Amino acid sequence: MVYDFDTIRLPAAWRGLTDPLEAASDALVRLDERLARAEPVLADGARVRAHLFDAQAALHLDGELVALEDLVLHEAAMDVRRPTLALGRAVAVLADRRRLAAAPPGWAFSGPGWALLAGPGPEPGAPEAGEEGDPAEAAAEEPDPDFAVIDRLLARTRRTLADYEAGAPAPRPAADDPAAAWRRVIDGTRDLPAVLAAAIALDAWLVLDPAPRRGHRGPLAAAALLRARAKANAHLPALALGLRDSRARWSRALPLTDRLAGLLDAIEASARLMGRDLDRLALAREVMLRACTGRRRTSRLPQLVDLFVGTPLVTVASAARALSVSPQAVEAMLAELGSARPRELTERRRYRAWGIV
Repeated sequence: MVYDFDTIRLPAAWRGLTDPLEAASDALVRLDERLARAEPVLADGARVRAHLFDAQAALHLDGELVALEDLVLHEAAMDVRRPTLALGRAVAVLADRRRLAAAPPGWAFSGPGWALLAGPGPEPGAPEAGEEGDPAEAAAEEPDPDFAVIDRLLARTRRTLADYEAGAPAPRPAADDPAAAWRRVIDGTRDLPAVLAAAIALDAWLVLDPAPRRGHRGPLAAAALLRARAKANAHLPALALGLRDSRARWSRALPLTDRLAGLLDAIEASARLMGRDLDRLALAREVMLRACTGRRRTSRLPQLVDLFVGTPLVTVASAARALSVSPQAVEAMLAELGSARPRELTERRRYRAWGIV
């Protein structure tokens, strides 16, 4: 399968992409700057909730509905309903997203990162299909996997140079391998703006389907590309959320430039929605802190407020551990918050939980 994006280099195509590209880039940069300058508890709270919102949106794009409260409660082992298959898939999406967010910016396009995105495959430097391994190379491999990858890459480079000197044609990846085709698209976007490259990467993923039954990883791969190319340093963009709430709808039948314009709109929407959530958290924190006015300096109530902001779910037991106080003290502080207290999620008398979701 072939994916050709050379047409976007034409002046007419650029004129159609200039405005959405500028809007998406501006929204993304503004959000990243806001997160970098925000108080850590607000920035961390926004990032934590972005993971949840994006996982929920990824399932929604596949036609499955998962309530956000169910996802939060399931993670805390406090389910109020029997877990469903869709909820289990949302948990898997959430785990993938958190792993990418916790890794260094370029990790997603290393050997282990590629295995996460597209499933198990040949490691970087491993022989291509139909290519024979070098027995001497295998004997000389170090036990450390990092050194083994480097040694295989060096050995493969030596073989390629030897073949070139002998006049043999350079080996090429199989044309029918969607994963290899998608990686070639990524390599071909190195001289393009990072946001446009991410839109192309996501469009190519949707067209080529390099990881069947792992469609949610396409937006994650595009978001990781934005991090790798230093366009989103303070967060991992929630592109599935942007795709769900964008005005544009992606369709393979549309021309390439129209598809890319729609994906750029989705990138802008993801930044706008995450910025709106940051505003929501800041307002909720301000309202709760008003209840702390006039309290003693030793009061733990402001710390409870920040716990509500920084985590999506708080129980009496978890708050008692985090604040090093008794459960009775937490109950008293919850009563002091009064109407400013976040919404109760479990709707039951025992094992209750509150959160801003």
